[in-house]
Amino acid sequence: MDIRKYILDNLKQINIQNEDLTAETNFILKYMFNINNPYIDTDYDNVDINKLNKVFAERETGKPLQYILNTAEFMGEKFFVDENVLIPRPETEILVRKVMEFAKNFNNPKILDIGTGSGCIPIMLKKHISNAKISSCDVSEKAINVAKKNAIELKTNIHFIHSDLFQNITEKFDIIVSNPPYIPPQEKTNIQKEVRFEPDLALYTNDKMGIEFYEKIIKSSSEFLNDNGYLCFELGIKQSELVKNLFIKYNFDNIEIIKDLDNIDRVICARIKK
Repeated sequence: MDIRKYILDNLKQINIQNEDLTAETNFILKYMFNINNPYIDTDYDNVDINKLNKVFAERETGKPLQYILNTAEFMGEKFFVDENVLIPRPETEILVRKVMEFAKNFNNPKILDIGTGSGCIPIMLKKHISNAKISSCDVSEKAINVAKKNAIELKTNIHFIHSDLFQNITEKFDIIVSNPPYIPPQEKTNIQKEVRFEPDLALYTNDKMGIEFYEKIIKSSSEFLNDNGYLCFELGIKQSELVKNLFIKYNFDNIEIIKDLDNIDRVICARIKK
């Protein structure tokens, strides 16, 4: 049986976009059959077709493969995900790598991640900055449980805190990083069907511009940043100038905006003034 063709044909039948067919086929081959390289011919004689067909049935509803198979990839690592956390996006790597760059300015950097979700940001920071002390918080206990599971699996020591933003934070840090909710509520009706499976708590703001959490974090962070500490965010579309103005309003300088591969302003960082 040509299992690759079988998967491709079934994905086409449930109207998966042509540009996504290869990626989704490889994802299924890799994580259903534990194949490191899905392009190499492998023995698929023991394929459970019923199990595979259940995947197609769930995918047809719009449910992302990452939730169906409880797996997502980020920066070359495998993360457990479920519908309590956002699916890690490739763009978030830009944020992680910028924090890694800033961490070089400190001997033993103390880093706080706000909104841990799957734990992909703090875990990958710890993997790349072994001498860093990293804390990570989330308002959702279910998200923290997922992040803890991933930290154990990926052998990283992260201090997880159940906290609504800074509510239960008691230390100061050299760097604070966050990928906060930034989708305005009026956009909810237009969101793609796959995103509707992700947790509202991690996606949507209550304000029309989507900058509610940026302002809350920027305004309070002066109490939790050491002198010359950095604050870094992932950005939503067309939010860079709004967030930049918030940084200026609350006494930050050295503001830097980084674009993604599609030339979209994706990350913004600033340093707190002494």
